Amino acid sequence: MKVTLLGTGTPILNIDRFGMSTLVEAGGQKLVFDAGRGAAMRLHQAKVRLRDITAVFVTHLHSDHITGLPDIYATAALGSGGQRQIPLEVWGPQGIADVARGVEMMFAPNNHIRLAEKSLVPAATKITTRDLPSDGGTVYEKAGVKVTAFLVNHGHAQAYGYRVDYGGYAVVLSGDTTYSPNLIKHAKGVDLLIHCVAIGSRELEAAAPELLRPRYDHLANPEAAGRVLNEARPRQAVFSHISLFSRGHIPRPSNEELISRVRAVYDGPFLIGEDLMSFLITRNGVVAEPYSAARRQQEPE
Repeated sequence: MKVTLLGTGTPILNIDRFGMSTLVEAGGQKLVFDAGRGAAMRLHQAKVRLRDITAVFVTHLHSDHITGLPDIYATAALGSGGQRQIPLEVWGPQGIADVARGVEMMFAPNNHIRLAEKSLVPAATKITTRDLPSDGGTVYEKAGVKVTAFLVNHGHAQAYGYRVDYGGYAVVLSGDTTYSPNLIKHAKGVDLLIHCVAIGSRELEAAAPELLRPRYDHLANPEAAGRVLNEARPRQAVFSHISLFSRGHIPRPSNEELISRVRAVYDGPFLIGEDLMSFLITRNGVVAEPYSAARRQQEPE
């Protein structure tokens, strides 16, 4: 299995951290989990043709997890995206069908013109959607790859995490959540756990608890994230959807503070994710590969 962090950011505009999105490659399939801002661009950088996406799985319907979906849909159908020949398949919480219909409606004039020009095929103008079961469960099985959805705790939002199993290996994506026993249940001993984290500095927590309390109620702070990792004990963990809070003269916390606060409750391996960081999961372990300057020079045009 190979996992690539396409976007590790939040709704905040940040050229270094695009919107939340993760690619899992297994069994000849390319599964995309969430499609935040810039997902199509990051897939291009990872040398994945948009036409080759097998399915998209959305954790919840907050904007930073779906704003990249229209780009994937529209560009995959064109020659530059490989000219997809079949509908895009998207899984998500109740309401995902409305999202899909909205995307199709938005591009209806575009599709009408391009169909007349024969620059795309009719099937590629469609999005097939499937609602996740209200209480989770196995949602996808194909060629030995199994995807399980499970509920997590993201405040008022109906939010899910996902587990991907293939060939005796397993990856869990937390989605947006605070401490979640259900997540721990599905992530026990997995090869790779991708978990969100939110942090304001100790100074900010003392000065403006009213700012951070509602954030920590639906996104795991370092102590909550560390507690999850400590109870799940994955072979490797990485933080994504990294929320860094500041106010006025109080700056965003450093990576060093994040690491030290997680280390206070968890002694196992973990990394702070970066866009296009990848993980190869093998019988010999989980090998992390940062997105280096050398790889950047080899990006496709």
